[in-house]
Amino acid sequence: MPTGTETDGPLRERGVPAREQDQLDQLLADLRFGTGQDTQIGYAAIAAVTAWRKPPRIQVTGRAHAGRTSVLHALALMSAVETDPVDEPDAPDPVLDADIVVYVLSTAPSPADRRVLATLAPERTVVVLNKADAIGGRWADAVAAAEQYGRELGMPVLPVVASLAVRTKSGAMTDDDLAALRRIDPNADASLMLSPDLFVAPGPDLADREQLLQRWDLYGVACALAALDHDLVLAPQTLLQILHGASAIDAVHQLLHRRYEQVSALRGGELLDELARLAARAVPGDGSHARDILEAYLFGDHARWLGLCAGLAHPSVAHLAAGYPAPAPADADDAMARADRWRAVVSSDMPPVARRAAQRVHDGYIRLWERMSSAGL
Repeated sequence: MPTGTETDGPLRERGVPAREQDQLDQLLADLRFGTGQDTQIGYAAIAAVTAWRKPPRIQVTGRAHAGRTSVLHALALMSAVETDPVDEPDAPDPVLDADIVVYVLSTAPSPADRRVLATLAPERTVVVLNKADAIGGRWADAVAAAEQYGRELGMPVLPVVASLAVRTKSGAMTDDDLAALRRIDPNADASLMLSPDLFVAPGPDLADREQLLQRWDLYGVACALAALDHDLVLAPQTLLQILHGASAIDAVHQLLHRRYEQVSALRGGELLDELARLAARAVPGDGSHARDILEAYLFGDHARWLGLCAGLAHPSVAHLAAGYPAPAPADADDAMARADRWRAVVSSDMPPVARRAAQRVHDGYIRLWERMSSAGL
């Protein structure tokens, strides 16, 4: 799928080829109906391009009662599905074959969690510590626990309260909610906020407290009371935004977005690999020019751009591109400087897979330099 995140105009000004859909559609048309005249190669190319154009698949998994459903609803992603639970008695673990896996913890990782996570590629995995409000007595305790689990697992772990995130997405803070919150004085009874049962113990405003607990959970109510203690005249929408921030779902979205972009770029490289295999399979002669058509595309501007993005996203060299604000260079001089840097990586003693990724990046920046230089950029 497309790897550029800007509009065609700014990208084109920086040498990036536009209208990738037109170029691929033309490639497929030439293979099937033009001078390619190779039906098998044409259908295989269509299958490869169709698979690439589909959005990355996302699975949400974890052990039973970790909150997989809440995390799924909090993320609200069209391409995400919830799997069966991990480590269920007398049941096999789910097959985790999606492009991205969101793994939900709610406590310290169990041996089963560790076993499954060890099989997942870090660049395709997002691990969340759900129900973070139940860990320790402060948010800092949940953050510390997530950081410890992340060190143990070798991948980031993000604390989140998915149930509150779902409520802030689907509900609205009403004037009645605000009025009920303002009538509660948690300082009058120190035990009030210790548990849901104590929060709805018999006493004044019981109906209000029951309604608030049902709508916002105890953690949401506690966050709202703390915010109102700081500013009693907060507007309902402002308080809702505060609760959304307190759920910590935005950090999960941000990491998931980075994984999504990285996986999309890697899939572009997989598309190029498949088209190269098809070109090698195509037999010249008998009026078929499928190999020539495929090779012309693979050496074209769009394929170079896909290869560049795939190379930058490859886990073996991604750390070398961490300082780039964007894959596209600022100008021709920047493109050449980047190409020189990646040529050094190609000539280094890094593993072959890393040098291959670096070669793609180098070739892509050389092509952008050529385009930008010829355009006077």
